[in-house]
Amino acid sequence: MIKHTYTEPVSKLLTLGRPDNRGWHDYLKMGITRADIPELIRLVEDKELRWMEKPDGISEDEDLTEWYGQIHAWRALAQLKAEEAIPALLSILHEIDEYGDDWYGEESFEVFPMVGPVAIRPLADYLADTRHGTWARVAASASLQKMMEAYPETKEECTAAIVVALKGYKENDESLNGCMISNLVQMNAALEHIGLIEESFKSGNVDEAVDGDFEDIQIRLGLIEKRTKPHMHPLWFDESNRIFTDRNMPKVKASNKKEKNKHKQEKKSRKRNRKK
Repeated sequence: MIKHTYTEPVSKLLTLGRPDNRGWHDYLKMGITRADIPELIRLVEDKELRWMEKPDGISEDEDLTEWYGQIHAWRALAQLKAEEAIPALLSILHEIDEYGDDWYGEESFEVFPMVGPVAIRPLADYLADTRHGTWARVAASASLQKMMEAYPETKEECTAAIVVALKGYKENDESLNGCMISNLVQMNAALEHIGLIEESFKSGNVDEAVDGDFEDIQIRLGLIEKRTKPHMHPLWFDESNRIFTDRNMPKVKASNKKEKNKHKQEKKSRKRNRKK
């Protein structure tokens, strides 16, 4: 069993356990300050602690509070607007693909905008780098969308970063292309790049389960009033609500399902890690 070497107040993060749905802790009120940023970065990067083995006598269904220290650390860094932590926060994006990390896959969208616009260029470089995994790049693109929403004056820079990556649609994963197009639509930036979006769909390398096909995009942008052809995958789509059926579920049930999947995935990830 690994013994941590963290000092207070950062060591307190190892005792908080699994986050719940009531929102983030106010880590600054716990005594966390900018002086703790190096220690928080070390915790974010501490994979041994996150995947530490359980001591004897703890049941399979029981979690160790230390497993969630990394989550609290990146939240604390976000609240501190720790620009110096950007490289470390980017360095763990690969865990979304490698370990199926739902926690960071979802919370990175919040973390980077909280750090601020200084994260735009690093996110843009990460998104453009084809060596990174599909879902890590999806997270980078989504973070740029959320950045623009938090800082409307960054729209041009955030849009340009996504457009650069979308130009590689032939080599990109189809899910990444679908997500980037969806991001541009949400950013009200798709109309200016409709030609590129059309090319992407024509290539056949866009996952239409993300946000529909090209006609759906055109309707959302007000370019056409209605479809001229039926959906190729009608079972995916709910015409009356204009959402895909896998999203068409009550919010409470969807939230519960997400939490169960997240918890289940965390345990699977640890098992995979132990085998290596």
